[in-house]
Amino acid sequence: MNRIAFTLQVRPDMLDEYRRHHEAVWPEMLDALRRTGWHRYSLFLRGDGLLLGYFETPGTFQQALDGMENEEVNERWQALMAPYFEGEGKAADTQMIELDEVFHLD
Repeated sequence: MNRIAFTLQVRPDMLDEYRRHHEAVWPEMLDALRRTGWHRYSLFLRGDGLLLGYFETPGTFQQALDGMENEEVNERWQALMAPYFEGEGKAADTQMIELDEVFHLD
């Protein structure tokens, strides 16, 4: 499994609403993530809107993104989430910045 971390920027004025959406992610979205190789997926949100995502996948980050691109539910979820992110209404999955792993304790 490959460990993937990425960042995004949530609009600071929308943090509470963004959190509320993630209290009840659609079951079909969760199924699509699992089906396309997103395992142990977590999101962490800082008070200024910095979002850190982490997941493990058998493939690459790009393969995981490509898998979700083919899921109809992802298009709906991305449209719902777009206003929460800085970046002129672009889908979050097109703005993710992958981080390089520099250390891992087994």
